[in-house]
Amino acid sequence: MKLKLTLFLNFAFSSLLFAQQEQLTFTHQNINFSAAPRTTINPMSIKMWDNYQNGGPTEYGTVMEFYGLGAHQTGQFYFAGWDNSKIRYREAFYAQNTWSDWMTLLDSKNNVESTGRLMITGQGNHYINGGNVGIGTTNPSDMLTVAGKIGAREIKVSTNAGADFVFEPDYRLPALAALEKFVKTNKHLPEIPTAKEMVENGVNLGELNIKLLQKVEELTLHLIEKDKQLNNQNTKVNDLESRLARQEKMLSEMLKKMK
Repeated sequence: MKLKLTLFLNFAFSSLLFAQQEQLTFTHQNINFSAAPRTTINPMSIKMWDNYQNGGPTEYGTVMEFYGLGAHQTGQFYFAGWDNSKIRYREAFYAQNTWSDWMTLLDSKNNVESTGRLMITGQGNHYINGGNVGIGTTNPSDMLTVAGKIGAREIKVSTNAGADFVFEPDYRLPALAALEKFVKTNKHLPEIPTAKEMVENGVNLGELNIKLLQKVEELTLHLIEKDKQLNNQNTKVNDLESRLARQEKMLSEMLKKMK
C-alpha cells in the first residue's frame, strides 16, 4: 500500500511538473518606460513586465518585450484592458537608442487605428457589416460618404423603375407651348430639381437618370410628331407646286392660241 501511494505521488508530481513546463513564468517586475531600448533585457530574450501607474499609454497594463541579436531589433507589445482592450506596439531598429511612438495594432472592442496605409488583400469577398463608411470625412451620413472625387471605369446603379411608360398609348405628352411657358417661368424642366436644390441636397443619380431619360423620350416623341407634320406639309407643298405648274402650262397655251 505504501509503495502504491509513493508511485501515485511520483506520477502526480511528474505530471504536474510536465504541465508546468508548457508555460513560461516570469518574475513580477514593474516596467520603466523611460529606460532606453535594450537596457533592461538581454539579447535573444523575451520578457514580461507589469505596468502599475508607471506612466505608460494607460494607467494599468502588461508589456511583452522581445530582443533579438545584440544591438539589433527590439520591440514591446502593450496590452491594456482599460481603454477597450487596445494592443499597442513600439520598437527600436538596429543602432536606434530611442523608442518609436506607440502605434495601435488592434482594438478588439471599438476602433482600429493606424498611421500607415490601409491594405486589404486575399481571396474571396471583403465586407463591412454595419454602420457607415467615410472617405475623407469622419462623419459619414450614408453607407458610403466620399468627401472628394471618385474615379471609376464603370458605375452600375441598381433601380426598380424606368421611363418606358412614356411610350404607352395613354401617356399624355406635355404640349410644347405649356413646356415653353413652364421653362420661362421656373427656369428648369418639369420634374427636374433646380440648380439650387441640387447644390443644397445633392443628386440621386438613379432617380435623375430616369427623369432625364423620360425627358429624352418625350423629346423623341415630339420629334417624331414634328417629322410627321413636316412630311405632311412637304407633301402638300409638292402638290401645290404641281398644280401651279399645270396651271402655268395651261395659261401659257391659252395665250399662244389667242395670238
